[in-house]
Amino acid sequence: MCKMSEEKKKAWIAISGTMASGKSSVLAYLKEKGYAVYDCDAINASLQRKGEEGYERMVEAFGHEILNKDMELDRKKVASLVFSNEHERKKLEGIMHPLILRRLKQIRETLNETAFVEVPLLYELGWEKYFDCDWLIVADEKKLIERCQRYRQMDEKTTLARIQAQMSVEDKKKRARVIIENNDDLKSLYQKVDDLLERSSHE
Repeated sequence: MCKMSEEKKKAWIAISGTMASGKSSVLAYLKEKGYAVYDCDAINASLQRKGEEGYERMVEAFGHEILNKDMELDRKKVASLVFSNEHERKKLEGIMHPLILRRLKQIRETLNETAFVEVPLLYELGWEKYFDCDWLIVADEKKLIERCQRYRQMDEKTTLARIQAQMSVEDKKKRARVIIENNDDLKSLYQKVDDLLERSSHE
């Protein structure tokens, strides 16, 4: 069940799911329908631009070695630093996650309409409590492998390794308030989204 805001027009809804589950398709469809759509990855990138708070705090934590000749963050250097070192990765997350959450709260305060936010680590971080509702997009493992092979040129072994590195779908399902099964075509997915929107407008 979703606990919506008293003013339904200002519902704040998180969208999450596994790789290749269809999150991007859902968000693109919602945007096409005129809803406000936000993306935590994009917010993260904006906070890491030169002069922004994320940028300043990362340079303070990791040194100028993570910058390129233009004094902007060198994403390859950052990636090689944090993904091979759990301590450094947690340090980066400790910097960026609170900043992203604060930005999300600022956005919400200015909204006068329903908005959707893609939050990749929604359940891992326990951020579902900050939203009126959350939609979890899922698909059968066979479908995920097929989509990764077709659209991302990833083989089965790589796909499975990435899926298994994430919180399990079953654990996410236990925490999700709305689950959207996406094992068919886009028309079927869009119909499920339309049904959810219609239902929420009458709650």
